Amino acid sequence: MLLRRNTALALGALVLTVPALGSCGFNYATDRVTNYSNTANERSADVDVVGAVIVSEAAGSGTFLATLSNNPEADEDTLEAISGGSGVELEVADFEPYEIAEGGLVSMLQEGGVRVTGDFEPGDFVPLTLEFGNGESVELTVPVHPACDEYEGLDDAPQADGAASTTEAEPYDCEGVSVQDPGHEGSEAPETESE
Repeated sequence: MLLRRNTALALGALVLTVPALGSCGFNYATDRVTNYSNTANERSADVDVVGAVIVSEAAGSGTFLATLSNNPEADEDTLEAISGGSGVELEVADFEPYEIAEGGLVSMLQEGGVRVTGDFEPGDFVPLTLEFGNGESVELTVPVHPACDEYEGLDDAPQADGAASTTEAEPYDCEGVSVQDPGHEGSEAPETESE
């Protein structure tokens, strides 16, 4: 009789502790956005900027590409301007504003992207500021990738008026270009704050 009672108490205690031991607690890791690609993302404004990258066929010039996703509760919006972050000299070609419907998204890849020129090459991270029609602006640090492999043919945005043509610079040799060169200044990813 005593053995049954002890067994019942032990099983009861085990049943009560299983949910506490088997759960993740609050703020489950599976509920957070996970990104395993080498792109930039910013989700703090009404328009989320996802998968931002500069694809570069030759040093000093590239095509800015990203997906712009408007939140469902936000009004229709537009991407109006792109500029270099503080202390960064960057020339951005004129472009027609990207219109993003309420709850909609726009892939800049399908629209051809935006030409940017400046002092960068693959492996660098370029600080950019994106300005939207609703007055919000988003700052992000965008990686530069060579126009090789999955990025081949994506550096095709039109040149800025009066800018030097990318054909004057020697295109990268996809066999020889490396974004992992530890001796290249600016090749390290920026530090990010953990949540």
